[in-house]
Amino acid sequence: MHSIKTKLILGLSVLVIFLFSVTAFLLIDEKKKELSRDIYLKARSFSELTAPKIVDLATSLLAQNSFVIFNREMKDIFRKNEDISAIRITTYSGEITYDSAQEQDRAYAGPPRSIVDPDVAARVQATRPSYILESGRTVYLQKTDEGEYKTVNENDKEIALIADTDAIKNIVFPMPPRFAVIFDVTYENLRSRVVRTTERIVLLLVFGILLGLGFGWYFSGRITNPIAKLTEGALILGKGDFQARVNVKTRDEVGLLADTFNKMAQDLEVSMKAMVYKERVAKELEVAARIQKQILPDKLPQIAGLDIAASVIPAAEIGGDCYDFIQVNPETHLFYISDVTGHGIPSGIVVSIANALIYSYANSNNLRDILIQANRVLREKTAQNMFMTLLMLRYSNGNLDYVSAGHPEMLHYFAADKKVSAEKGGGIALGMVPDISKMLIESSVTFQKGDCVVLYSDGIPEAVDPRGEMYGLQRLKRALNDQGELNSAEAIKNSLLADVKQFMGDATQMDDITIVVVRRT
Repeated sequence: MHSIKTKLILGLSVLVIFLFSVTAFLLIDEKKKELSRDIYLKARSFSELTAPKIVDLATSLLAQNSFVIFNREMKDIFRKNEDISAIRITTYSGEITYDSAQEQDRAYAGPPRSIVDPDVAARVQATRPSYILESGRTVYLQKTDEGEYKTVNENDKEIALIADTDAIKNIVFPMPPRFAVIFDVTYENLRSRVVRTTERIVLLLVFGILLGLGFGWYFSGRITNPIAKLTEGALILGKGDFQARVNVKTRDEVGLLADTFNKMAQDLEVSMKAMVYKERVAKELEVAARIQKQILPDKLPQIAGLDIAASVIPAAEIGGDCYDFIQVNPETHLFYISDVTGHGIPSGIVVSIANALIYSYANSNNLRDILIQANRVLREKTAQNMFMTLLMLRYSNGNLDYVSAGHPEMLHYFAADKKVSAEKGGGIALGMVPDISKMLIESSVTFQKGDCVVLYSDGIPEAVDPRGEMYGLQRLKRALNDQGELNSAEAIKNSLLADVKQFMGDATQMDDITIVVVRRT
């Protein structure tokens, strides 16, 4: 079983067996349905056409004790439909006047016979032809004025049609007002035809297996010989000899594989150098990601009167989002959230520069001055297409001031009213123009006990679901309005992020997601 040749032969044989088996099953099943439907239609037409004649023969010949002539006529009727196994003639009272199974050669001379089954007796006295199926279901046929047939029950209520898979046991054809004819249906001919078809398919299957074995043996040799050469070349290549080549002249996939092997040997040294370079870049990205992570606070500050929670979910190894908390003095604290355009190392470098700048200017008494000075340096020292939005807050002695540099507007949950509003944003991103002093506005908010403010990057409102629909600011406001009364900033943060993640589903995160929640206790 370890040989490719053996596997190919076995695989082809199994495939042929499978395909022939499935095809045979479908063909036999379709043929059975076709024959079963044909038996039903022929039996229906046969009973409808012959029942009047059979009753006429019975009344004219049996009544005159001319059984020999009657029996000859009945045999002629039987020859017209080989799927009818027996015919019985009964009166409406249930007496059997003729039974072909008992009266094959001579007339019946015993005691009176009657129908024992009450269901059959009821069908004899009905006004419509009826069919009993092997499933036990009784179906009556109603012929419309257009010549179509409907299946009904004994109360003339329309029911399910006779399916192609239904087998009929017998047909009762009433002939009012005195007689009814019962036709027993056999499926022996159907079964014998299915058996003959199965035998032919088995013969084809044996032929197919033999054919598969022959093809497998032939083609496996054409494949295994070149593979042996490839194996030998691979062993040489594994020893470090990059001059190894294989000589395979076939033009099929194995020949293409041999050409690929030769090209691989030629380019292996270059590929190995590229692999080393890729590993080095991956290590550098790992180090850069670790450095950027160190920019974020190791732990959240403990500020009297405030409960703080924050989180960053980067979309790539190196993200462009950042947040930080800076203690200016025991009474004054700064905290901000920022978002640099794009991802990767360039964004990470700008984040690092901006973080250092803000730390260096944090002692300024004016929030605007901090951003104005940081903008001046970023404009000079970063690329023209790199800029950063930023929202900075200052909390001092219960007062909360803020200034926005083009960042998404801050959300404010008012505990007293249990409502959410978006605080005025504005401003312009850092690094876009040399002087932003006229574009920054410092504002204050009333920050009561139980209130909370939510700072976030545009990765939240611009998150999309699998259909491409954006999450949007209104959904974030609704989520904060529902969860703002939770008793901790961490719980509020987690519930907001969970709402965003649930909305996104399996969609890919396209931008960094950063959130800072500050709650007044």
